[in-house]
Order: sequence, then structure tokens, then C-alpha cells
Amino acid sequence: MLLYLLTQDPEAKAGSIEVEGVYYSLTAQNLDASDAEDVEFTCVSYTWGKGRKPSPFHKNFEVSDRTIPALIAVMRHCPSSTSIWIDAFSVPIETQERAHTLESMGYIYSRAEQVFVVLSSGARSVLEQMSTSDRIHPDHLDVLEKEEWISRAWTYQEAVNSKKLYITCDDSHGIIVDGSHFLNRLGYTLSRLGDTVPEIDKRQRYPRIDAFEDLIADYMIAGYQERSALQVMSNMDRRTKSTEERPQDHFYAMIGAISTDRASSSGTTDPCEVFMSLCERKGDYSFIYSAAKRDSAPSRRWRPKSGDLPSILPWHCWGEGQPGHEDSGSFYLDQMMLLEKSPIDKHGTKFVEEWLVSSKIHADRSQTPLHQSAYTALQTIGFRGSSECLHTMKGFFFPFESVLPNQVTSILVTTKVRWSLGAPGLVRYHDGNIEYYTPGVFFGCIDNAATTSVRVS
Repeated sequence: MLLYLLTQDPEAKAGSIEVEGVYYSLTAQNLDASDAEDVEFTCVSYTWGKGRKPSPFHKNFEVSDRTIPALIAVMRHCPSSTSIWIDAFSVPIETQERAHTLESMGYIYSRAEQVFVVLSSGARSVLEQMSTSDRIHPDHLDVLEKEEWISRAWTYQEAVNSKKLYITCDDSHGIIVDGSHFLNRLGYTLSRLGDTVPEIDKRQRYPRIDAFEDLIADYMIAGYQERSALQVMSNMDRRTKSTEERPQDHFYAMIGAISTDRASSSGTTDPCEVFMSLCERKGDYSFIYSAAKRDSAPSRRWRPKSGDLPSILPWHCWGEGQPGHEDSGSFYLDQMMLLEKSPIDKHGTKFVEEWLVSSKIHADRSQTPLHQSAYTALQTIGFRGSSECLHTMKGFFFPFESVLPNQVTSILVTTKVRWSLGAPGLVRYHDGNIEYYTPGVFFGCIDNAATTSVRVS
């Protein structure tokens, strides 16, 4: 694999560019060479915005007009960085090589000595306060909510994979904030905000920052192997598409968030399938808890078909992933609760009622059945599935697609990927002699002691 870096060129050879008196050439480093581990470089993370200008390195190719200002900001703060990776110049334009690079973004950012984030000049006041205080003023949350970098798809993998993270901005005049300091201060402000603003209201007022809060948690405490596919999918669902991003970039960003390996030569050009296959190789099948349509192949009806892969519920989850295994030509999901249709018992009722109270989602409980209040809560946090729930002893299961109760043969709920309100799962049902699956949300008690492996193909 070739890594294209902007490298200082004292001789100012033909093809180099001048940036504030320093000449740079675009050079290729062969990562397959024996001395590849000695390559040292800095990565730049920024948003492109709407402005464009011709690339100085690639004819008939346009780049962001923020690329050079972002490069200048990094040069001023870190003049010792003689080799820089910046997407507008470092991502190849040839289709196959470009795809290979985008699949390897997690690897590239994890290899960098440091990552510099360059925010817009509008964020300067926030950084100034962060450099002198352990919290930020609530008004500054409105500033960050407007900052495109906060919700950019690539932001997640660029930040969580970085060894050292620094935050600055255009026209920064010397202001730079350590990444851990930035994330700690923002996280502290958001936690204190939760004392007065309900979680649901905070999400509606600050949707971009709400998604970014998960990134903070992952950067601070989650190890690479502990980040499940569903966790990444859920975070990406709450990120807006920037002007420079293509539809497939959504998946390339997710690939970088779960893998710091270089792209394999799988030969597939479908980034969604690359993502799912990579998860399978890691032994994490939590990508099946997507609202996507299921595969039509008889042995793969439990698996989403390639295309969009939205999470079944765009809400913070935890857990290392969904385990599974093959045996004698069949595939099994492990650590599953196998539930049957049944009236909810007092323990399940108590769990649902207490969650609804603690979440501060108000409903008229005197007239509204409990399962309807539960569905209203799920809608509030982003569930778009059916309201026709399946009652079980431990709680309510809401399938994404409506299923006739007499068709249901079993309800499968994972114990290895969780939300505070329950866990995702699958409904297995029959239509004639054919077995189908649809994903859903289980709102209720999870029993880790009552798990089994369930054959799904």
C-alpha cells in the first residue's frame, strides 16, 4: 500500500507547492517496505465546507478552499511536522487505489504520531475558554452545535483512533487545546447540563453534540476491541453528511472506526458488504441489528442485505458485540435470550415503569397502557418500527416490521449488546413453509443467566 504524504521539500523541485514560505512535495511511502514502521507523519482532520479550488497536484480535480488554511494552522502549531497526511492531497483519485485508502483510514490515523483537528474560526471563543476553564459556558454549546466537524462522518474514526489529539481552528492566533482536555471539558459540561435538562430534551436541542458525546466516551474509555458494530452504526446514524462526503463514505468511516488494519484485497467494491464481512471476521455480528431489509438467500435470511445499514435504534449502546459461530454447516447466534409470547410479569412491569420515570418522558399513565407508553418513548429516541408489540414475561418486543402473532415462532434477544432500556433482537416467524426474520427492540429486563445459542441457518 502507498501512503501519500506532503513532505517538506527544501529544494523546491518542480511540482512542489509553497505554503507560507515552506515548499512541500507529494511523495509516496511504500508501507510494504521493510522500513515502513519508521515513517512518521501528522494527520489533519477538518471539514471541506462548500468552497472549492483547483488541486495543485491533480489536474482537473477540485479540493476544498479550507485545505490550505487547515494546513497552515497545523504548520504554525507544529513546525517540526515535516510529513503531513491531509485528505484533499493524500487520498488518491484513481478509483481502486482511492477505495483501498478509504478502507484503511482507521489504520492511517492510528499510525500517525498525532492528529490535528482544525475547526472553523467560529469556534475560537470556545477554545479560548477551554484553555482557561474546566468547563464551557452553555452558550458555547450552541456554537459547537453549528460546527460541522462535530457531526462529520469521518470525525468518529479520526478521533478514536488517534494516539495524540489536538484541537485548533482557522485564524487561531496560537490557540491550541489538547484533545483529552477538549473532550473532558465538553463531557463535563454536558453531564452538568443533564442535572437540569432531561436527556431527551438535550438530544433534541443538541443533536450533533448528542452524537459527539458517544465519541467522547469511546475516546476516553472504550478499547478498540470493545467497540461493537451496532455502537458504530448508531453513532453514524446521528451524523450529518458533509458536502464533501459521498454515500459510500458513510461505510468507509464505519470501517475505520472498527478496524485499524490495512484494507484486505477482498476484491469487492461494495463498502457495505466490506463492513459486514469485516465484522464477521472479528466475530461480531451485531450489525444484524439494523433496520435494513433481510437477505433473500435461504441460509442468510437472518442477515441484512447490502445497502443502507441504519441501526434499529439510534441510541447509545454498550457491549463488545454479538457473538456467533458455525457448526456442521449451520450458523448460531450465541448468548441469546429465547423468549415466548406471554403476559408481562411484575418484574418486567416494574423495569419498564421505572425506566419511563427516570427518562422523564411524560405520558398519561392513568389512561395509556404500559406498552403504548414504551412505544412512545422509543419513537422519541428514534425508533421507526411497528407499534404492534409482542408481549413477553420480561418486557415488550417491538419488531421493525409488523408480524402477525400467530406467525411468530420465537423471539431472540441478545445479552451482549445493550441499551439502558433493554436490547436488540430478532423475531423468527413463518409465512407458509418459509422461515423469516425481522429485527426489533426489546424493552424490558435482560437475564444474563438464561442464555443459549440459537441456530438461525
